[in-house]
Amino acid sequence: PLMGASGSHHVHVYVGSPPQRQTLIVDTGSRLMAFPCIPCRSCGKHASSYFEPELSTTDRIPTCGNCLLEGISSCSKFSNHKLGKKCILQQQYTEGSSWTAYEIEDMVWVGSAFQEDRMEEWIRQLAVPYPFGCQTSESGLFRKQHADGILGLAIHPTSLIQQFFKHGSIATNAFSLCLTKADGVWSLGGTEPSYHEEEMKFTPQARDHGWYAVTVLEVKLDGYCVACDNKTYIRAMEGGKGTIFDSGTTDTYLPKDLAPRWERIWKELTGLPYAKRKRKYTYDEFLTLPTLEIIFAGNVTLQVGPVSYMEHVPAYLPWTGSRELINRIYVDEPEGAVLGANTMFGYDILFDNENRRIGLAKARCGDMGYHQTTAFQR
Repeated sequence: PLMGASGSHHVHVYVGSPPQRQTLIVDTGSRLMAFPCIPCRSCGKHASSYFEPELSTTDRIPTCGNCLLEGISSCSKFSNHKLGKKCILQQQYTEGSSWTAYEIEDMVWVGSAFQEDRMEEWIRQLAVPYPFGCQTSESGLFRKQHADGILGLAIHPTSLIQQFFKHGSIATNAFSLCLTKADGVWSLGGTEPSYHEEEMKFTPQARDHGWYAVTVLEVKLDGYCVACDNKTYIRAMEGGKGTIFDSGTTDTYLPKDLAPRWERIWKELTGLPYAKRKRKYTYDEFLTLPTLEIIFAGNVTLQVGPVSYMEHVPAYLPWTGSRELINRIYVDEPEGAVLGANTMFGYDILFDNENRRIGLAKARCGDMGYHQTTAFQR
């Protein structure tokens, strides 16, 4: 089960023996798991208590020369660092936040608050030894967020999904995310088709490591072509990192090369100028807002309506008078596109690393049940 808060989706991760709960952002756009550990004097107040390595009987702290996150951890650059010979991790983000951590390995599994009375049993049966960052400092948004830290799920040999598969805890090297604005479900080792409203269709992964990139054939607004008959616009979707699914990013970012045509079509369809700032809408104006359609290789279509991409849409429609809404699709990305969580609502999306493909099916994500951990085992 996933919990939504402040535009991101969180999962309970249980670490150590006995298990200590951490609430982490589920992020397909990064590859590290990290959260504050005692003593972190510059970390913020989050959903859970800081992790205490000394309380765990199964933790291990690698040292320089034996770092487990090879190519990510660093030693030589920080040889005089106050953390001594520990393997150091550092992350900085474009909006200015950052964190520093040291590498630690311990037993890891996932679950919900409703299963905590059985978590030690689950840990013994299904948990895997997994390296992560024990944060010693945080800055910017990382200090202010509700979640304790982040769980990176990008394609990498050190990913948690890969380790679950390697140790036989799940049947296949795959997982799915089925998100709503309020919550969602993370299925390990596969997906749950009984909640699908259509047959799942598949598009190939455009990369075999790192981001979950896909090949875009067309981009439309209410059926009108934004990027389909012009190779320049399609190449803009493929630039840089390509077009990626990133559950850790709240909003969606399309390439700036699409902006002139996007704004013209938007105005023609709605009678309103495209705006990415707060604006008041009557309900009749809201009804004119277009549906974004993205067609991927394999003739797989993703449809994103205004209920998903507009922020502050009330749960119950219609409304009287006007309401202040915010458009969370931005057409200003220098290269490529980032399909954030708001494009994923109402779909079960399968990240099938074993077969190097991504599956999409419209689904009743809100009906899938949130008191259980869904894991498809061998």
